[in-house]
Amino acid sequence: MVQKMFKKTIACAMFLCGFAPITAFATMAYTPSRPCGCVCGDVSCCTQNDYSGNSQPYNFQRVQKSQPNEVGDWYVAANFMMNLWSWENDYRSDYTGADLLFSKDTYSFESVTGFSFAFGKKFESGLRGDIEFGMSSTFTDADDVAQFSMNIMHLTANIYHDFESGIYLGAGIGVAKPTVKIEGLLFGGNSGENSAISPKVGAALGYAKQVADNTFIDVRYRLSVMKGVDLSQPFMWDQYTGEYEQHILQIEAGLILENSVSVGLRYSF
Repeated sequence: MVQKMFKKTIACAMFLCGFAPITAFATMAYTPSRPCGCVCGDVSCCTQNDYSGNSQPYNFQRVQKSQPNEVGDWYVAANFMMNLWSWENDYRSDYTGADLLFSKDTYSFESVTGFSFAFGKKFESGLRGDIEFGMSSTFTDADDVAQFSMNIMHLTANIYHDFESGIYLGAGIGVAKPTVKIEGLLFGGNSGENSAISPKVGAALGYAKQVADNTFIDVRYRLSVMKGVDLSQPFMWDQYTGEYEQHILQIEAGLILENSVSVGLRYSF
């Protein structure tokens, strides 16, 4: 009986001695070695060892986190604007019979529409800048004897700071070109028109939302100020003698305060 137990012990020892090397070789054969910094999927980097100790390519499946498309540095933008203008017109005349009670018109939050186009570039730290050209529709104020109208074009250089939330702040400086016109019965059917170049400055608050690759919807409020344009227009007036004399009506425009809300698209490339 002791002899049988001794034979079983010898058999178990031989089995274990043979199984351990085989297991070790199997583990070496199917466990890939990755050098430090190896990126899975790169067959030139990730290898497996065969029984001879030679390195053979081992192809791992690359797993990457999806990255959003990069937004280009340059961009173009188009905006539709709703502008509210506030200013005063002072009237003067060399005609002694002019009624001084009506020597001034005050305009408050007069609405006009408009559009603008911009071309710009993004910089580091959330900064971007652009050049913007815009044009408004025509505001008109008419009475029984005259009609006054005005429209404005502008060209400004703007700088913005974009925050991660999509909100941005900005400021701009440039020039505006108001054009005023007056016509009516007082002037015998004739009309007078004048334009002038005026400095324009403004500050902006906006929000941009990315809706597609490189495409943003942009909503902006901007407060700007510029100088109005003066106009002198001759007219004929009967001095109750049956004879008409020529006189001058002068319009002196004050500062124009512009509240502008715009909605548009911005495309980066």
